[in-house]
Amino acid sequence: MNSTASSIPSPTTYDPAFAREERRFRRLEVSLPVWISTEDAVNQGFDVWELGYTRDLSLGGAKIIVPAGEETMWRRSLEIGTSFVVRFAGAESDALIPARLRRVATESSNGQIALGIAFNYDQARSACERAVASGLATKRTRRRWQGAFVVALGVLVAAGAYGGQSIHNLRTQIAARNAQIARLQKAVLQTETQLQTLAKPIIVQTKSAGIDRAFQSAELQTQLSELRSNIARLNDPRNMNAAIEARNIEAKKLGLTLSPASKGARVQLAVAFPYGYNWPLVVNDLESALGRRVPQVVVFSDWKQPFPDLDARQARALGKTLQITWEPWNFGNPSAVQLRDIAAGKYDAYIDSWANAARAFGGEIWLRFGHEMNGNWYPWTLSAQNGDPAPYLNSYRRIHDRFRKAGASNVRWIWCFNAESVPQASWNDPKRAYPGDDYVDAIGIDGYNFGDTTAHSRWQSFSQIFAAPYALASQQWPRKPLFIAETGCSSTGGDKVAWLKDMDESLRTKFTRVESLTWFEAAKEADWRVLSTLGTAKTARTLWKAPFYGRGVN
Repeated sequence: MNSTASSIPSPTTYDPAFAREERRFRRLEVSLPVWISTEDAVNQGFDVWELGYTRDLSLGGAKIIVPAGEETMWRRSLEIGTSFVVRFAGAESDALIPARLRRVATESSNGQIALGIAFNYDQARSACERAVASGLATKRTRRRWQGAFVVALGVLVAAGAYGGQSIHNLRTQIAARNAQIARLQKAVLQTETQLQTLAKPIIVQTKSAGIDRAFQSAELQTQLSELRSNIARLNDPRNMNAAIEARNIEAKKLGLTLSPASKGARVQLAVAFPYGYNWPLVVNDLESALGRRVPQVVVFSDWKQPFPDLDARQARALGKTLQITWEPWNFGNPSAVQLRDIAAGKYDAYIDSWANAARAFGGEIWLRFGHEMNGNWYPWTLSAQNGDPAPYLNSYRRIHDRFRKAGASNVRWIWCFNAESVPQASWNDPKRAYPGDDYVDAIGIDGYNFGDTTAHSRWQSFSQIFAAPYALASQQWPRKPLFIAETGCSSTGGDKVAWLKDMDESLRTKFTRVESLTWFEAAKEADWRVLSTLGTAKTARTLWKAPFYGRGVN
């Protein structure tokens, strides 16, 4: 793509041309999803996009709403004149519109960021026209794209190669065995070095980047296993099938032979939304699509928000319980809150305000503090504490104790880890961060099928994601209720309808201790929503209307 810098003027405080363009905006009936990326990223072949939405659109520009938290980045892009490209929902993958930022503002109503975008109509006339036509034709059922989160704008490190040698050709190269073994041994050392680097306790910028590193590590582990297996094959021709047999044995270790669940109500269905959603409206639409009630709603709060009393009361008025994911950071300044400060008592007054408000509310509240502590994308993780679980454990226990002291006995506590430790290292074992049975009412597990949304992710079934962590939780905490505390499936990279059916079958026959399933109904790192297509919506309706998912429904 050619640069658009010469055809669009550099940004100014007030741009009369863009002001005129704003007067031409058409107000769409419903929101139209739009993806934004930098021109440099697209030119270099990086498939990294930010997902937002627009309801104000013309042939020459648009007002695009993106999530809060990245205002500094956008204003910096405005200052330096970064060249962007945009692509609208329903457009072909190559229907990219060159664009420049003309304005950055904060929406006073919800804190989200409004971007004034000017299109290069001369370079992308047909794409602009198709975007406007698509916007004017959007249907009401597509409005739930609002609130999409930022996809990381970063370069994902590719996994290392091993000298171009093909594993599948090794059998035909026995004649050059010694030279081949030397090359493979060198590749083993290189791969081990890469794995050691990935296992270091660091914090990445986004959850997508963390998950991508996990897949990269898994790829390298597989590569390392294959390298070693092929060295063994070359050293002993009688051992040609040993590696395959070893992999089959390892796969069988993850199998669970559990008796089928009963036909009665076994699993509670819950739905989670990112911060800033008007969840009562969205839940109403979701329940209409599913043809059933959803008995629990999950909301997110950072460490500067007051106790969400309004959410709790709205949930109770709608016959639902509220689960709060309480994240010890500030959305706008992630490093502002430190676990050691929480443990030392710096935030006692703030914690007490939550405890007293929860007690005053009186109804049942589920509280999930510091989830996914075995990932590397949050500042409260073990990675962020250089592998030391003490700050996490001490802060968790202090918060719990202060709620107990305040008499907030209506609060139930969920301790929640990620399905896969990222990185996979002994210091990052979630068991090390377990605060103790007296501090936990239920065990939660978060896991997503990222499909092909990151450079190294791949399609995974529900069983593949949750088999190992479910086995761990069942063995380690056999008396605690188990929750799938967050899950979702990407809309790209595989068959989402088949994925939903596998999830249903797995919950009924394999993961029979699971008592609650929380679906993340939003487009964030990927489009997780069950309402992403008509097919997935119909499948979810068919599956989730069954009595099996009737737990918690009066």
